[in-house]
Order: sequence, then C-alpha cells, then structure tokens
Amino acid sequence: MRGAYRVIVRAACCMFVLVPQLSFANSAVNMRQGVTDISEEVYQLHMTIFLICCAIALVVFGLMFWAMLRHRKSKGRQAAQFHESTKIEVLWTAIPFVILILMAIPATQTLIKMEDSSKADLTIKVTASQWKWHYQYLNYGQQELDVGYYSILSTPQEQIDNQAEKPVTYLLEVDKPLVIPIDKKVRFLFTSDDVIHAWWVPDFAVKKDAVPGFINESWTRVNETGVYRGQCAELCGKNHGYMPIVVEAKTEQAFTDWLVGQQELKLQQAQEELALLSTTLSKEELLALGQDVYTANCSACHQPSGQGLPGVFPALKGGPITTGPVDGHIDIVLNGKPATAMQAFAKQLSLKQLAAVITYERNAWGNETGDVVQPKQITTFINGLQQLKSSKPALETVKEPQQNQAMTPKSPETQEKPIEATSDAQTMTKQQLMTLGESAYLAQCAACHQASGLGLAGVFPALKDSPIAKGPIEAHIDIVLNGKPGTAMQGYAKHLSAKELAAIITYERNAWGNEMGDLLQPQQVEDVIRGNK
Repeated sequence: MRGAYRVIVRAACCMFVLVPQLSFANSAVNMRQGVTDISEEVYQLHMTIFLICCAIALVVFGLMFWAMLRHRKSKGRQAAQFHESTKIEVLWTAIPFVILILMAIPATQTLIKMEDSSKADLTIKVTASQWKWHYQYLNYGQQELDVGYYSILSTPQEQIDNQAEKPVTYLLEVDKPLVIPIDKKVRFLFTSDDVIHAWWVPDFAVKKDAVPGFINESWTRVNETGVYRGQCAELCGKNHGYMPIVVEAKTEQAFTDWLVGQQELKLQQAQEELALLSTTLSKEELLALGQDVYTANCSACHQPSGQGLPGVFPALKGGPITTGPVDGHIDIVLNGKPATAMQAFAKQLSLKQLAAVITYERNAWGNETGDVVQPKQITTFINGLQQLKSSKPALETVKEPQQNQAMTPKSPETQEKPIEATSDAQTMTKQQLMTLGESAYLAQCAACHQASGLGLAGVFPALKDSPIAKGPIEAHIDIVLNGKPGTAMQGYAKHLSAKELAAIITYERNAWGNEMGDLLQPQQVEDVIRGNK
C-alpha cells in the first residue's frame, strides 16, 4: 500500500510539472493561443481555470485516497460514528463559492473586452446565406467604402468525390477571402439572409451567430499577417460543412493597396459589362463559362447531373424552368424564389455569368433548347422589371390640411369619396395612426433604426430626413411591405396587419420633424397588397 501511495504522489507532482509545459505547447488537444490579444487572454483564462480544476482534483482525490489508505479495515480502523457537522457543511459550501468568485473575476473582465466593439477602425458587415458569406466593407477610418463580394467554397468537386488527393486545407478554401489590416480594430456586424449561421475563426477567438433580421456584433485586432481559417459553426442545412471562412491579414499599406485595387476592379467590371451590351458571345463560350458558374453556385443543390434531390431541390434536367419560357428562367435566377432555398443571383453574378449559366442550364443534360442568352438580354429583362414597377399608378394619400390654408367646403362633384372600410381597414384619424404607429415602430423597427429615427451610421440608415420617409410614398410602402434584398431590412407584409402597416408608415413620415402630412389608411395598404399578388 505504501508503494501505491508513493505512485499517487509522484503522479500528482508530474501533473504540476507538465501543466505549465502544456500551456506553451502547440498541442492538437489544447486550445489555440491565436493571433489576437483577446485570443491570448481567452487561452490564458482557459489554462488558469484548467490549473484550478487540476488543483481541486488533486486535493479532493488526494484526501480520498489518503483516507482510504490510512483508515482501511485491514488496519483495524473503526468508522467514526457521527451525523451532520455544521462546520464541515459551511466549509464545503464557502470554499467552492470563493473559488467560483475568483474564477469569475478574470472571466468577466475578458467577456467585457470581447463585447466592446467601440472605436473601430474598420467596419465590415457579414451576411450569411446557404451556403456562402457576403462581406460588405462599410467604412475605414473616416472613409465610406463601397466594396463587397461573396466568398464561396473553392474546393474542387473531384476532391469532394474522392477522385483527387485532399490537401490539409480540404473544405477550407474559398474563391475570395476576407481581407483585413493588422494592428487595426475591425468591427463585424453579423446577419443572415435565411437561417441561423455562425461565423467562427478560432485564431481570433470570435464565434458569433448570424441571425435573420438581427444584427450581432463582434471585433478583432490581428497582430500578425497571415491566412486564418474557420467555418460556419451552426448547423445550417445540407451543405453546412461546405461553408468555410478564410481571412487574410495584411499590413496597413498592403490593405490600402488592396482597397484601391478593389475599387479599380469594380470600375473595370462596370466598363466590361457596358461593352458586353454591344457584344454577341458564342454559344461555346457561354457554355464553357456557364458550366464553371453552375458548378460553383448551383451544383451543390441541383447536383452536377442536373437531377436535383427529389422532394428537396427540383431537377433542372428536363425541368419546366430550364425547358420552359426563357423569361421565366431568367426571372428565377435573378430574383430567386421566396420561401425556398433558391436565392437571387442578380447581385452575386456578373451579366456575363448570368447569361452563361442560364444558357448552360437550357442546353445541358439533354435539354437542348438551343437558347443562347446574351448579357444584353439580361439587362433588357432587368430594365423591363424596373419600368414595370415605376409604371404602377401613384397611390393617392390623404394629406393633412395645412394650418395656413382656408378650409372651404367642397362641392359634391369635387368632394373626395370616403374610403370603404373593412374589418381591419377602418378610416383612422392622424392621432390614431400616430399612436399605433409609434407603438408598432418601437416594437418592430427601433432596434435597428433607433427610437430617435437616427439609425446607426454605416449600418442602418436614418429615417429622420431620409429619402425613404420623405420621398415618394409608393417607395416607402414597397420597402416596408417587401423589404430590401441583400440587407437586414425584411418584408413586413406577412408579419403585420394592414392597420399596423398603415400606422407605422404614417408615423415614419410624420415623426422626428419629417412632417410630410401623409395619412396612409389601412384600405390603401390592402389595395397595394392585392395588387402585388
């Protein structure tokens, strides 16, 4: 027994010798130290808690084994006969309480630092969707930015199909990484277009959920240049495992040069698309490009064979979309299909890519429709939709009489006809609309646009003196009913009643000094909704 006791003591001593070494070891079973001050604090906090747990385990198990060895029956020991001990109960309650307090102090300090995203040098909006990331650079210092792009898995299909050797970075490569400068505080704003995702980069100690309709914040300050990888850490659907994150940290000068290059690239792409409008591409060129675009953006759902997944993703081989009217095909590729996983690609792909992928889908897998869609045709279709939208008859609104105007009774011929009332569309006074509108605004909109209507600069636009709240009321109604694709602004047509919608729009057009005088009635909102259907 003495030999066993010595073994236990030696093992405990070895534990205290090895633990400090583990704290500096680049072990596959230990947490990464990362490349930011916060990740280093998280790592040290982890090791501190680990050491405390080891010490507690050593004391508790040491006392247990010591008691079992010293007071075993073979030595003739008799069990003590006592019941309850106030001192012992106080001790085993107070000691863990003190330990927990001591552990909570550094943990709380670190958590407070992790949540402080103020005074950022660079702000980036990260929008997740099935199954890619969209990065929108909002501002850098005092400079407003207009740089944005999608970051998509670039692992070859041959590796996924086990037909090629898989590198160390298998399923961790993207076509366009997120680029940030080192030694600068980078603020991230996370949201989602569809389901809940999570942006996770272990080296930054950043893991934050991207939730539809909400904005979550986080930040990082990278100390070393390099390439850092992560993944979506929230089960988000069929291709959850194909949603990697790659971040490239550059020096400040290299990042500034990259920004300039991105702006020049955007201008160049605009000029190329303008030139495409007078160019006719060959079928062979469109098919070759279309196959690449389809493989990168569509094959994950509709499969490389175009056969889809029965009951989940429709087949494109012999399908009604790819063999039906070409305008319907263009429309669904550009605008997506609401309430399904089919997202809009109008802002994700160039005119040439859109024309190519539609041409490919209409001629691949035996479809052979013979249709060759040109970039000019895509532009014509988009312009046609815009003209159709702008040609809708203007919505007449009830204006509040100005105080300096003489109130003269109208003749029966010129009097406005009263609006017909429905169960949820009664004619309401300005006071009723403003009261209900303020309540609905605070519940639905104030979290983003603020109770003051000033919004959040660079993130959510202000409604006070804004072109939406003080512009054409048709545009105001449209964005409230249908939302704005590619942003956190969701459509409320299915979430609020006609009365609430009318009230909230009236409130926004008359609050915070806007004073447009527009009084939108519930019946008018219902008429717009019926017209949209």
